[in-house]
Amino acid sequence: MNPDFTKSMIWLHTHSGLVLGWLLFVIFFTGSLSYFNPEISQWMKPELVNVTSTENVINHSLKKLHQVTVNSDMWRINLPNERTQHWSLQWRNGSERHVLSLGANFDQVIKPRDTYGGNFFRKFHYSLQLRDYGGRYIVGFSAMFMLVAVFSGIFTHRRLFSNFFTLRLGKLLTTLTDFHALAGLITIPYIIMVCSSGIMIYAIMYLPFSADHFAGGQRNLSRALSPGLEVIDKNAPSQLPLSDFTVVQNKIEQHWQGQNQIRRITFEQPFSREGRIIVDRVKNLTLSKQSERLVFSSNDGKPLQGYAQASNAAQVRRIFFGLHEAQFADIGLRWLLFLLGLLTSALIASGLIIWLNKRLLRVKQPQLGHFVVERLNIAVIGGLPLATVAFFLSNRLLPQLLEGRAIMEVQVFFLTWMVCVLVSLFRPAKKAWVDLLLASAFGCYLLPIIDLYQDSQRMKDAILEVNLVYLTFALFILLMGFVFMKLACWLRAKDAA
Repeated sequence: MNPDFTKSMIWLHTHSGLVLGWLLFVIFFTGSLSYFNPEISQWMKPELVNVTSTENVINHSLKKLHQVTVNSDMWRINLPNERTQHWSLQWRNGSERHVLSLGANFDQVIKPRDTYGGNFFRKFHYSLQLRDYGGRYIVGFSAMFMLVAVFSGIFTHRRLFSNFFTLRLGKLLTTLTDFHALAGLITIPYIIMVCSSGIMIYAIMYLPFSADHFAGGQRNLSRALSPGLEVIDKNAPSQLPLSDFTVVQNKIEQHWQGQNQIRRITFEQPFSREGRIIVDRVKNLTLSKQSERLVFSSNDGKPLQGYAQASNAAQVRRIFFGLHEAQFADIGLRWLLFLLGLLTSALIASGLIIWLNKRLLRVKQPQLGHFVVERLNIAVIGGLPLATVAFFLSNRLLPQLLEGRAIMEVQVFFLTWMVCVLVSLFRPAKKAWVDLLLASAFGCYLLPIIDLYQDSQRMKDAILEVNLVYLTFALFILLMGFVFMKLACWLRAKDAA
């Protein structure tokens, strides 16, 4: 191989990973958590009860909606499924939106605590809390850099495959180098899939001039590629919506075979003669982001003309979207993707640490650039897990009826992260690493204790009802506490040696 080409690839791999490495770590870490968005949200709302039976749920929902709403613009029934076990109703009156959570007893109304739940990590993953300030552009640009780093890394680590079974546990730098090569080889297909699909999701947004040229803007191009339903005339005569869903249910069963095929039911303009019902199928039967939909009249349940066939480009984009979010995946595949996401985060973290340590070995006196990289490593790689643990702790410790509670949880997350930045600046580097890892371990151990102290019945009910979401979350948090503790002890031992 041409030596100049190899040197160019080494330079490209090093700097493409370094320039946006910390940002990529944040994106992959929060994206990994997003694979369990519904499960995290359910754990963060412990007041919710599991609704395992869907028998007569729809008719009871319609009865409740008829009782609590008058002339609403929209009704929505979110049915319980194997991931959330959460039954909720939504309706909209103009700009006012309302949500009602129901329990296993059909007359039981539940008021869960206010929280963004796992959706916070999902939105932070693709927007960095900067949606109105170009956050999605930054994330897309970072994904492109990650692909460059991956392909250049294949040339950089020329003995990647021959060293697959090599992991030397001696010196810190040697261990990290072997781990980096091993993790890189394992995660290559995953990184290519998740980065390319993430870019394809917002392809129209990343090519705005093409959208302006061909369709007069991004929205018009999206409508042309994915036609929607006709707009309902809001001045149409009034008519009461269905109160018995059986007639619609029978028609649905003719199209969709099997039990529990309905994910969501939406009534658009339910009190209008032209109102309609949109029934969404469960997503675990398709790779596409958009599941199958059927359309009926909201007055008599007669089938209406459905959605027009989307263009091939739109269908391809939906498949990339579905691959990226993996809502089709069963529990085993979601765990695999989650672990691959964490391993990719560790790959990025190890690369940043290797870059710093190798350059510190070459210089007698560290420069300002070395100091900046070292402190960013500590603040981001050590600080983000601690901020995440603090986010979960705030969910349990903040008063349940506190106004603006969901925003307060997010503020705790960022305030904790800011404290980590200060620790990285004012503590010696090795001590700062150990401090943050020990704090993360302590928070992980503290979380189940607080849960038991606040309401021990939660754990009892979870065991009796075999609530796998609650039990798995608790066990995983304890496992992560053990991992953080072992890492802190390992680093402390290396420091002492």
